[in-house]
Amino acid sequence: MQPSSTLVTFNFNPVVMPEQIGDLRQAVGWGRQDADYPAALMGYWATVGGCAPDGALVAWCAVLSDGVRHAVLLDVIVHPDWQRQGIGRQLVARAVEHCLAAGITIIHVDFLPEHAAFYERCGFRVGLGGIYGNVE
Repeated sequence: MQPSSTLVTFNFNPVVMPEQIGDLRQAVGWGRQDADYPAALMGYWATVGGCAPDGALVAWCAVLSDGVRHAVLLDVIVHPDWQRQGIGRQLVARAVEHCLAAGITIIHVDFLPEHAAFYERCGFRVGLGGIYGNVE
């Protein structure tokens, strides 16, 4: 039986362990990057975490921002067992709402071409951009 998106609780700046993010990254086929997360967690402007009823981290998004006008969503991740239920859109919507509430008016996100339709459904206008380096 597929878990229900109504069971996910979203929180801003949740306390998470680097290993939890590594587990989530690994579940979607990305590298764990465990060594990066202690410092990265201290450097994010904001984060949004989605937890299952048992407390497991099933969705994650980090935000970088200048705190004035621009923000960038990073590592938008939903565990495969919880995908295709609207959790990713809820995750992005909460991150966007948080940015807008802080007065940030330009929100960026980088993604691979196969994810363009998802971000369009989230309200982003797809344009030209580029990513330099390893995207996973």
